[in-house]
Amino acid sequence: MTIKQYLKLAWMLTPFMLVVLGLLSIVVAAFLVAIALGWLILGLALIIIGYILSPKEGKS
Repeated sequence: MTIKQYLKLAWMLTPFMLVVLGLLSIVVAAFLVAIALGWLILGLALIIIGYILSPKEGKS
């Protein structure tokens, strides 16, 4: 792959990376408040990421 293709791929994945970083910041903040709350929020964040990455019907 060329540099141009890598940049195009990075630009295409930017929204997903921003979502992941946003969820990560929420998880870190929850861990700072309480350990149990942090684990709960981490589990919810993983469910959200799994939903985003799962294939949707009609879209392959």
